[in-house]
Amino acid sequence: MFFKTFPKTLYTFNLKDESPKAVTNIFSRFRMKTDVINNAYAMYKYQLQDGDTPEIVAFKEYADPTYYWIICYANDLLDPHFDFPLSRDALEKKILSDYGYTSISQAYSANHHLEMVVTSTLSQVNGPTTTNVEKFIITDDQYDNTSNTLTTFAPSSSSVTFYANNADPTSAVIATLSVTRVENGVKVYDYEDQLNESKREIKLIKSEYVPLIVDELQSVLNG
Repeated sequence: MFFKTFPKTLYTFNLKDESPKAVTNIFSRFRMKTDVINNAYAMYKYQLQDGDTPEIVAFKEYADPTYYWIICYANDLLDPHFDFPLSRDALEKKILSDYGYTSISQAYSANHHLEMVVTSTLSQVNGPTTTNVEKFIITDDQYDNTSNTLTTFAPSSSSVTFYANNADPTSAVIATLSVTRVENGVKVYDYEDQLNESKREIKLIKSEYVPLIVDELQSVLNG
């Protein structure tokens, strides 16, 4: 259905052929003007299952697999094969290819990067305790592979005490801030698996708005 709406163009398959054929111009470019794609009410979230393709999702949600292009349009997909989450088998094959491994066990043992988890806990006297957790990727210039140590960070834990009168440390304690830092190695397999899973939630256009999209596509390409 998608390419049926594209305009035709004359094309000669043989330079000696004086009878050019009308073929679909699949290189036509267009931009939709509809506001549907920016209307949160017109969209809903969908969790992809293993094996889902744009055609399968279009059949499930719109009862028409030829509306696969609407799935791609709503999510700005350029390569549905890799922009959709891969099955476990396909993911492992991709890892082996991308990293040049001979066994998937190598992906379980090798670090993709180091991650620093910083936990800050503020305990107020006669008040609430709040905890904040932040994660940071440790770059190569912050880590010494030879000594297996971080080179630019403070000790792994520290604390600061706040007084009623900070100029007088003998005054009453009103709060304590404790900060701990832990470095973790993120394995290649875990990194690629998390990246793959992050693609599982997509947006879909509600079925009642689909005719508007189809009509506009036909108008843009044939108008």
